[in-house]
Amino acid sequence: MRPIFLIGMMAAGKSTLGGALAAAGVSAFVDLDAVTERIGGGTAADIFAAGGESAFAAAEAAALAEVSGRTDVVVACGGGTPCRADNMDVMLAAGTVVWLTADTSRIVARIMEAPAGQRPLVADCHADAAALTERIERLTAERAPCYGRAHYKFDTTHLDTAAEVADAVERFKKLIYIRS
Repeated sequence: MRPIFLIGMMAAGKSTLGGALAAAGVSAFVDLDAVTERIGGGTAADIFAAGGESAFAAAEAAALAEVSGRTDVVVACGGGTPCRADNMDVMLAAGTVVWLTADTSRIVARIMEAPAGQRPLVADCHADAAALTERIERLTAERAPCYGRAHYKFDTTHLDTAAEVADAVERFKKLIYIRS
């Protein structure tokens, strides 16, 4: 089986679904951010501080090249990954790309429930629901042309309880294995 790349906005559920698929025995799970940080030699913030966005993009592209050659793996990509360089072309050629979508209100709630510093792109508006909603809507609109190139779209609005995660795993398996 070719790799499956999960793309979408922050808090759309890429890590949650990817981890659940691995726990269900579907495939191994890889967090692309973790591979990028290993290759880049520090956290995303460290990589940015040391070399700027170009250093982060180079580390991310190297991480993507590394995981693209694997089989039987689900890869949770960073929210901006498909929109940088030729990353989306690499993913589309190497495997199956699935755009995870969720209602903006659910994404905002998930971000607000997480620690304030966890998501740098929204750190300045983390506690302000209206400003956070506006930021998420703007980022989603900006990224939609990249995300829209995915092979499939999958709704993860309901991914917050064990039962919802189990249901999402079953729906995802049907999407990928029946249509692929």
